[in-house]
Amino acid sequence: MIKTFTLNAIDHDQDTPEQGSITWHITDENNRKRAVSAVTELSRQGFIKTVKPHNDREMPLVELLSFYVEGESFKIDFSMFNETYGYGPREIFPGKPQPAEPASRRLKESLRHLFPAHF
Repeated sequence: MIKTFTLNAIDHDQDTPEQGSITWHITDENNRKRAVSAVTELSRQGFIKTVKPHNDREMPLVELLSFYVEGESFKIDFSMFNETYGYGPREIFPGKPQPAEPASRRLKESLRHLFPAHF
C-alpha cells in the first residue's frame, strides 16, 4: 500500500529532561488530516535521540517523518512492513455501520413475546 503525505506541522513537548512527546500533523493524498504521535528520548543537550511511535503499525511512517520538514510531501510504501509483521490489508474508512434497530421496535418485539395474545 503506497500512500502520499504532506507534513503540515510538528509539535514537540519536553515532558522530562530525558523524554518528550512529538506529534506530526499530516494530510494524505485524499486531503484527509491525521496526527501521528510518538515518545521521544532526549540527549543531555535536549536533542531527540530516538523516537518510538504510540502505535507500532506507524513505525515506518514515524521513521520517515523524522527526515522531513513542514510543507514537504513524500510517498511511503507500507507493503513490506505489513508483510514482514503480518499486518493484513485494512480499510481506511470501513463501510458505514448498519443502523441500529429503533428502540420502539425492540420494545414492541419484547412485548409481543411476553404477551402474544395481545399483539
